[in-house]
Amino acid sequence: MAGEEIREVIENAYNEVVQWNSNLFKVPSGKAGRDFLEEMVKTINLFNCGNNLASVAITMLMIMPPLLLQKPAKSSKAKDHRMYLEKRLKLWTEGKISELVREGKVIQKRLSMNKKKKTDTQQIFVRLMLQGKVSAALRWIGTNRSTRMEVDKEVLQTLQQKHPIAARLSENAKIKGPLQKVEDVLYENIDGKAIHLAAKRTQGSAGPTGMNSEGWARILCTKQLKSKPDELCDAIATFARKLCKEYVNPCHLHAYTACRLIPLDKNPGVRPVGVGEVLRRIVGKAVTASLKQELIDATCPIQVCAGVKGGIEAAIHALRQIYDDPETDGILLVDADNAFNSLNRNAALHNVQYTCPEFQKYLINTYREPAELYIAGTSKVISSCEGTTQGDNAAMGFYSCSLMPLVNVLKVHQACRDQPQKELPKQVLYADDAAAGGTLSQLHSWWSDICREGPCLGYFPKPSKTVLVVKKEKEVEAKRLFPNVKITTRGSRYLGSFIGTREGLDDFLQKQTMEWSKDVKALAEIAKFEPQVSYAAFIYGTSKRWNFVSRTTPNISENMKQLDWIIQETFLPAILGKDHITDEMKKIAALQPKRGGLGIGGVSKACDLEYLNSKLMTQNLAEHIYNQESVYKEDWTKTEKSVKTVLENKQQFHDQNRADLYNNLSVKEQRIIDLASEKGASSWLTSLPLESCGFTLNKQEFHDAMLLRYDFRIKDIASVCACGDKNNVNHTLICKKGGFVSLRHNNLRDVTADILRSHSICKDVQVEPVLLPVTGEHLTAGTVTGEARLDVSARNFWSPLAKAFVDIRVFHPMAPSNASKSIPAMYISHESEKKRKYNSRVLNVEKAAFTPLVFSTTGGMGKEAVLFYKKAAEKISNTTNQSYSDVISYIRKRLRFELLKTCLISIRGYRGIMKKHESEDMSNLDYNLIRE
Repeated sequence: MAGEEIREVIENAYNEVVQWNSNLFKVPSGKAGRDFLEEMVKTINLFNCGNNLASVAITMLMIMPPLLLQKPAKSSKAKDHRMYLEKRLKLWTEGKISELVREGKVIQKRLSMNKKKKTDTQQIFVRLMLQGKVSAALRWIGTNRSTRMEVDKEVLQTLQQKHPIAARLSENAKIKGPLQKVEDVLYENIDGKAIHLAAKRTQGSAGPTGMNSEGWARILCTKQLKSKPDELCDAIATFARKLCKEYVNPCHLHAYTACRLIPLDKNPGVRPVGVGEVLRRIVGKAVTASLKQELIDATCPIQVCAGVKGGIEAAIHALRQIYDDPETDGILLVDADNAFNSLNRNAALHNVQYTCPEFQKYLINTYREPAELYIAGTSKVISSCEGTTQGDNAAMGFYSCSLMPLVNVLKVHQACRDQPQKELPKQVLYADDAAAGGTLSQLHSWWSDICREGPCLGYFPKPSKTVLVVKKEKEVEAKRLFPNVKITTRGSRYLGSFIGTREGLDDFLQKQTMEWSKDVKALAEIAKFEPQVSYAAFIYGTSKRWNFVSRTTPNISENMKQLDWIIQETFLPAILGKDHITDEMKKIAALQPKRGGLGIGGVSKACDLEYLNSKLMTQNLAEHIYNQESVYKEDWTKTEKSVKTVLENKQQFHDQNRADLYNNLSVKEQRIIDLASEKGASSWLTSLPLESCGFTLNKQEFHDAMLLRYDFRIKDIASVCACGDKNNVNHTLICKKGGFVSLRHNNLRDVTADILRSHSICKDVQVEPVLLPVTGEHLTAGTVTGEARLDVSARNFWSPLAKAFVDIRVFHPMAPSNASKSIPAMYISHESEKKRKYNSRVLNVEKAAFTPLVFSTTGGMGKEAVLFYKKAAEKISNTTNQSYSDVISYIRKRLRFELLKTCLISIRGYRGIMKKHESEDMSNLDYNLIRE
């Protein structure tokens, strides 16, 4: 095909695939997957090298996933995907794009014929949680639930109004002067590793072409496709550097900058949410991470949304300090109309050349042309001509830089009034949320300036939603000076916290507590059938909402007691599966999981500490804001000292809480807490319920695990065991009847063997290897000399070619035989017994190493086992070039879940005699002749 014909075919294919529903399979491992990535590398390099096809290269890259990875059928398997990918790659390399589009249209037509089922929000919540998508899951329940609107004429009109046409560039909005030259070497940090890290940290759904963050993370981060992901990361890094170093034709990037536009019910109104292409989000994240210091230097300390750590908390603390100043009459909290979509893009792109010249080429390349917004569920397309594009990780940095001229103009205008610096209003911005504090005359001048100068930059203050928090004695004068602004003497919400009077704060917290209570009750309802999922959502999602308020709002411990009561009376019983919870258990549950608790409750007790820690961590930035410094200087020595102090404060607080409770417990209860506090014992609690990893428990298993953790009585188990002894939890874990003790042991043995086989870190891995016979060797007393087997053997573990043997033992620490032993002594005792039996024989006969792996049923491990699995994790980390912490975390969780599940099976498992049913041997059956 000729150049123009290729362009037409590619553009037609793109216009088709953006209308498709997401229906992609995971890139398969093996040759087909590697070939797919190789083709992606070739395609993006067409753009990087300025090839004749550079004008359509990025569009080709974006249509590759929907054309080549389209799932052929709902129940298709991995081998089908491999076969189809090989066939489609051949068509792609032959240039038969139209055939791929036709095949995709057939698949999409079949998808659209399936009737849409009624949305069950709880099922969607559970499904997303089982995929580890906590934030996305929580949008389907409670007060944060978002409802997607049907796109009718009215909604479409609203969406178009919220994305206005491009405004002209006013001379008054332009910064003038010589431009700073930026050296290209600055961008060399944007390499393959930066793209890899950005891909791992990027989350969310797909843009118009259908590949979500998980799909991109797989092709950029997996180790199953050998070196191809690294090559693709390098190619994307080259692409990112090119956008930062040189101007390109923005028309060539239209597929890169396009977004899905989803209208959500704002109740009332419409909230447009843009979902950009994941590739753009990855590149944007890598670019802004590389230019983080430049962005901070350009905007801080007055504008605090461009990547400075603790910016939002520092803004709240600083503004509260300004409000509390005796010389302050009030604070003005400005709300801008449709801020991010109304920003004057032409003015912003011009001015960013001066405010942050290091960032300007990337922004000009990606924002010079309007972005196409494909409205979800329709064939409608509108253009984003103004503002920053949602779904772009660079958008916040762009917006913060674009408002710096306004910040500087306000400073100049105030200074021109011949006022000394100390008499100027103090201002702070977090993105479009502008705020200032001072006397009423100062605020009136500042408000007049922002209303006059803001619109030429695309910042339109909205008086009806702007709030003036004024002190009581200044209320009359405030109403005279600010007739169109909402005025209050009680205080107002600010960036998720509250600044004002005690009465106003109490009302704010009462409303917040009502919302949080609804969220907690929604999780308690889900806990009736999915307690593990509900618990994970509470710990990793819902609790973060009041944690932020605790960190940014002082003196709220009394107000938070109501929330504590709701959590303990509704959520905690649902998680434990018990109707009544004792006061003692409520205190235990409030402890951190690693200290034997559950992390549920204790909000009111911790909020004062959280506030003090936040103040300490943000002290330097808050002081810069309060003093209205022009340049932000990070005091690293002070920051390190603050971090150390905060960690010590937290450690001391949690240790003291545990000690206060621990000293009032019985000896048995203290032992239970000690066992639950062992390293690794709580990993099943702190892990997300990832279905793909097998880290899931059904409701009975989860409740039984909770009861087992605290040695509570488990209902509905027989009072007498099949062996004839009295039955209880302790007995079920040590009774050999039914083979459950062996099952527990064998499961850990097999997992250990799998770990040693994984990634070929060891060779000659054997399960239950027979030891060489003893033929006169001198062995220590107590050594087993007869025929013997150990659990696992492998070569190349401790040293090259050398053989290593391990033997596993699982003991129950609450068994009567262990009652008099301390927890460390139990592990040492079992390790010593194993070594006494086998160590001498393995050393002298096998000429190998021996390691006893001792576990407790409560999840702890002996010292030898800890060292063994650390070594395994280190070898896997070195072999796969993956983080050691990620590997050891997975190993611990995998072992803990395997151990927990086998313990739970032994509690509920059948130990009686199986009745033999008289029936024909299955090998002699003709199934097709059995009558229905």
